Amino acid sequence: MSAPVSLLRRAVALLAALAVALGVGAASAAAATPQRVVALTPFTANTLATLGIKPVAVGQTVGGNHLYMRALRNVKRLPLSHPLGPNLEQLAVLNPQLVLSAPVWRKGNQAMKELGIRVVESDPQRVAEVPQQMELIGRVVGKAAQAKRAADLQRRNIAYARKQAKRHPRVLLVLGVGQSAMAFLPNSWGGDLVTQAGGRLITAGLTSSGGFARISNETIVKQNPDVIIAVPHGNPSDIKRVVRTLRSNSAWRKTKAARTGRVYVSTDNTLLQPYISVASTIRFIQTKYLRNR
Repeated sequence: MSAPVSLLRRAVALLAALAVALGVGAASAAAATPQRVVALTPFTANTLATLGIKPVAVGQTVGGNHLYMRALRNVKRLPLSHPLGPNLEQLAVLNPQLVLSAPVWRKGNQAMKELGIRVVESDPQRVAEVPQQMELIGRVVGKAAQAKRAADLQRRNIAYARKQAKRHPRVLLVLGVGQSAMAFLPNSWGGDLVTQAGGRLITAGLTSSGGFARISNETIVKQNPDVIIAVPHGNPSDIKRVVRTLRSNSAWRKTKAARTGRVYVSTDNTLLQPYISVASTIRFIQTKYLRNR
């Protein structure tokens, strides 16, 4: 560890200790029922709100802010930076006992733990994991029974939404990054959402442990999907340009999707990361994109 980083961590730890001494925190980080919680993802934040817990801060997202529950609208937004997550100094000032993190921010977990903060990863990677992860959060924050009821409702709603699919169009779900297109694979969050909504993913046998694989325009034309759903990704300042590129992609004009006006661009973040309104998202995909209800 470099000297500057070591000094920063010592300074942040001192700041956290000072906050406790001044009475900012009412309980230790090891408390059975944490009173001060930071949620880094929309899913964990909304789950807390469902359980009647207001976090002291939630992670800042690119898009999808309208999907936060009303109780979270005035909660502090905490900037996140890949791959470590929150800034340690800003986090220490909040003096949380618990941080609900996610695998995407895993590299920052150890630094948070060194500040005496409990870190729990809880973000579903598949639709079926949504109820399970709600129950996990409930156990962590002392709301197990309430979380079990919410999770059971999720299971019923998801099962109902899945049954509404009357047709199963062939779908290409792509992540637009600059001029490149990456196909969502079945093991990605968005890929699983589309599959649960009744779409048949066209991935041309592509495989990747990360859930995405590069796909060429030639392959897209050859696969000839019924529906193309493109999701722009990048820096906030680049999103509008990426959206224009995706909507005007001349290479896709020969596909059935383009010929029938079924090339869509999704910018609300729901295909990139989970929210607790997953059943509603499935129904939206069925109605707006797949037209299979």
